[in-house]
Amino acid sequence: MRHNETVTLVPLFAVMPFVIFVFLGCAPLPLLAQYTTASMAGNVVDPTGAMVPAAEVTVRNTETGFKQTTQTDAGGTFLFPSLPVGVYQLKVEKPGFATYVQEGITLAVNQSARQAVTLKVGEISEKVTVSGDTELVTTGTSTVGQLVDQKRVLDLPLNGRTAQSLVFLAAGTVDETDRYCGLGCHGGVYPGEQQANINGSGPGGVNYQLDGTSHNDTYLNTNLPFPNPDAVQEFNLQSTNVTAEYGNAVGGTVNIVTKSGTNDIHGTAFEFLRNGALNARNFFAPKHDTLNRNQFGGSIGGPVVKDKLFYFGTFQGTRVHTAAEGRIAFVPTDAQRRGDFSSFLPDKQLVDPLTALPFPNNQIPADRLSPVSQFFLKTIPLPNGPGGQLTYSAANTAQTENQFMVKTDYNRSRHQLSGRYFFTDFDQPPEDATQNLLRAVGNGNAVRVQNLALNHTFTLSPKTLFNTWFGWNQQRGGSLSSAPYGFPDAGMKIAAPTPPEMFFDVGGYFTVSTNHLGDFDRGDWTIRENVTVVKGTHELHFGGEAVRVKNHLVNTFSMAGEFEFFNQLTGDNLADFMLGRASEFEQGGGEFKTLRGTRWGFFAQDNWRVNQRFTFNLGLRWDPYFPYQEVDGRVTCFQPGEKSVRYPNAPVGLTYGGKNHDASCPEPGSENNLLNFAPRLGFAYRLTQDGKTSLRGGLAYYYIPPQTSVFNLFVDTAPFSPRFLFNSVDILDPFGSAGVHNPFPEQYGPRVPGPEATFDTPAALYGVLQKDFRIPLLTSWNLTLERQLGADFVLRVAYIGNKGTFLSNDQKSLREANPAVYIPGASTPDNTQERRLYRDFSTVGLVSSSNNSHYHGLQLNVEKRFNHGLSLLANYTWSKMIDDYGWTNPFSRSFDHGISDDDVAHVFKFSNVWEVPKLNTAGVGGKVLNGWALNSIIAWQGGFPFSVYSGTDNSLSAVHRDRADFLGGTAQLDSGRPHGALVDKFFDISKFVPNAEGTFGNSGKNSLRGPKLFNMDFGLLKNTRINEHASVQFRAEFFNVFNNVNFISQSIDSQLSDFSPDPASNRFGKIFQARDPRILQFALKFVF
Repeated sequence: MRHNETVTLVPLFAVMPFVIFVFLGCAPLPLLAQYTTASMAGNVVDPTGAMVPAAEVTVRNTETGFKQTTQTDAGGTFLFPSLPVGVYQLKVEKPGFATYVQEGITLAVNQSARQAVTLKVGEISEKVTVSGDTELVTTGTSTVGQLVDQKRVLDLPLNGRTAQSLVFLAAGTVDETDRYCGLGCHGGVYPGEQQANINGSGPGGVNYQLDGTSHNDTYLNTNLPFPNPDAVQEFNLQSTNVTAEYGNAVGGTVNIVTKSGTNDIHGTAFEFLRNGALNARNFFAPKHDTLNRNQFGGSIGGPVVKDKLFYFGTFQGTRVHTAAEGRIAFVPTDAQRRGDFSSFLPDKQLVDPLTALPFPNNQIPADRLSPVSQFFLKTIPLPNGPGGQLTYSAANTAQTENQFMVKTDYNRSRHQLSGRYFFTDFDQPPEDATQNLLRAVGNGNAVRVQNLALNHTFTLSPKTLFNTWFGWNQQRGGSLSSAPYGFPDAGMKIAAPTPPEMFFDVGGYFTVSTNHLGDFDRGDWTIRENVTVVKGTHELHFGGEAVRVKNHLVNTFSMAGEFEFFNQLTGDNLADFMLGRASEFEQGGGEFKTLRGTRWGFFAQDNWRVNQRFTFNLGLRWDPYFPYQEVDGRVTCFQPGEKSVRYPNAPVGLTYGGKNHDASCPEPGSENNLLNFAPRLGFAYRLTQDGKTSLRGGLAYYYIPPQTSVFNLFVDTAPFSPRFLFNSVDILDPFGSAGVHNPFPEQYGPRVPGPEATFDTPAALYGVLQKDFRIPLLTSWNLTLERQLGADFVLRVAYIGNKGTFLSNDQKSLREANPAVYIPGASTPDNTQERRLYRDFSTVGLVSSSNNSHYHGLQLNVEKRFNHGLSLLANYTWSKMIDDYGWTNPFSRSFDHGISDDDVAHVFKFSNVWEVPKLNTAGVGGKVLNGWALNSIIAWQGGFPFSVYSGTDNSLSAVHRDRADFLGGTAQLDSGRPHGALVDKFFDISKFVPNAEGTFGNSGKNSLRGPKLFNMDFGLLKNTRINEHASVQFRAEFFNVFNNVNFISQSIDSQLSDFSPDPASNRFGKIFQARDPRILQFALKFVF
């Protein structure tokens, strides 16, 4: 498929004043559409069942006084297409009939509620009052989703009070945050950012909307932090068959609605406390943690003018002080620090890499020991366990967070306006690693997030509405290094930035990975218009949006250099480190970019009520993709055989974008995608006339733009910020030992030199987009059966499938476009560069859009609406996901066709809120015995899949992703064994051997499964009423209440190179991390 290379558009900022004038002036302004509202439809009949036309129908929000009126059509049907969430009264009037009044109707965000009304013959002055909610079964839309209501947000036990974690209560959801950024990380740079995999769409595929405006970190396509639970009204995850109003997501949309003021003044004041002395000990920790955590704050809301103008505000502060979890590393013994590796004999004989002869008695001569290694070992403790094992506690950490939010709402006749500002600030200093270099884990950062939403709804008539949103969000901050010194301090002939940073990994033993200095300013602003017109049985929506994205980055990433010891040049990686011979070295000029771009989206949607039982949803969305622009033209392409005109001295194949771009490289680095049309088709059918059974289904296409972090790779290239990679170097002088000129610090970024720029080879390209890059497309389909059971239960059975196309690799598994070709009998690590396809380049990472995925899932869901003091939600998902991600073998994509890294076959979730029935006891006894609630969240899921890797580059391709050879039989061992046995040998390591030279291994992709997970969080609440308007709530919350040990799949050592015949020093097949043990939290809250 061919795409236009460039499209000439009027500059966005030149037309925006006109656009804003049209949206905010000519078109009466709106708030909320279905991003933050609900709709209500129904039919009115007389006692014989005949339809009643021209009946006047009025809804009124009983908390704010908001009111709308319409009439039934000739078929007796009425529709309110956009109602703010809340509790409503429904009134129906018609001469000849008694007035019908229904109280207590609760409308939730994105809900398409239906209500059947039967009028009684009588005078209009008579009144028939009933109580009850809308129909439980969804009969008006094909969208499948999950509401998380206010009761769940406030009462369920939330670890860290992060309401966004409740997304994972929904069927088809899997939390992959730890898998993509490590245990205890934030998913991004801020606590609460998470990686949600929904219906096999993979992480980074969800669009989060806060009060109708973007609330996404576009750098990683994750959510931004939610306001604290006391400020969240509710939120809804629309997971599949989402209507055409929603775009920029393949995994669904989460719409969060914050609280508003009402006609009564309401508020809270709270304090949540934790103390490590009450917690259990982590399985791997040498002692209990010293956690002290305080979360305090409050909220208040009420009227300024009754029924017209309202306010709401909230604040929450968080203070955390802790000595974190225990850690394990394998470090050199006292003898090994002197070069004595005789303990390895007779199982492992070390070889001198210079002579290929054995070291006598495995003794490295003292004059061959690297002074650099000796310097580092001064701050790496001696082992305190067998086999060189060192168990140590992380350094003390401190976190400070402050957040607040203010909101106003205004209702006037046909206008509703809302404005909301959310601010949150987080700071975590880096760990102190002056006494133990291994503590430098790179977790220091400081981030500030702001989000503004302005909304306005204008009801032109009961059948015509205009909805407009304006939103802005910004994230500013940076990362902080924890390095106590830098590589030059060790005498290394290498340039380094200030403050110092470092990275080196001794495979199978230990890693030092400090953070780097990185300042960023990123975010977006959104303007969106939605017009709703009701024409007979058609509910029409059409409109569009523009999202202006910015990303400014100043990042010293890789400027200090990185060393890897993995190829066992001596026969052992630790011995390589002691000799100072690294398998791989890379260094770059940093990452400096200023990215700008606009995401456009246009849609039309028709929700057609064909008759009282059948609704057809037909939509079309257009999401043209215009690649983001680097404003200084720091854009690179890889086009073999093409010579750059912009930089004539560049090696052949390296071409450039920017304003004066080369013909073979589009200005932004890839071509526009103009044919991104996304149809949305769906139906909803009432199988029974009483509305208690429905069948729904649909087919939909979704597109999502790439995360902006991908574009960091453009600027990691000469002449902007060149990066270099060499194999088998001396760590004392890596450039000199590779026989090349050291380009640093002269070529440190930021820089945009002129055409006279010179180039050192071999050049490293860590990531370039293919010229005809396509953004990911997900085609999704579903069939859903719902049935109401009893008065409050709904059973839902759903089949959901999807196919991913044009999927792109993440930065950890880019396609290597310049591998070294294996030549039998003539291939060694030292001649890697001579065997590459393009000798003027080392690595060439290609961001290609050529991957595919398939997902099929069966979901069973049971939900009880809160009534009689009890609500519950339980679901089970059985699914399978296959893809061809990985590029283990750069010569064959089919080599990585198999079970996806994101596949979890079985997932069960349960949650409940139960207010214990009151006892008929008065006085003090009643105060003590009544008001209790028992709440819980239970999660059980199967393990994530993983592959077994060789750990050495036996393919001699320089890709370093070789899988081990499998000898056959069964390698998966029983996961029900005692914890000690699981940790010591999670799978049968005897079934794997190193892959043969020149091959990529015969073991299958993701042939094994990691540990299962079981977790139960439990909350005990006691509400004590002080008077009619105030109460006190005590909470005791237990996270992982049964102290179940949940091991981390990512901590399983699946690198065959880490095997040792000495059980004490062997790492291969062992587990090294576990999730949190039981944690207790107590809280006191004043509610008025």
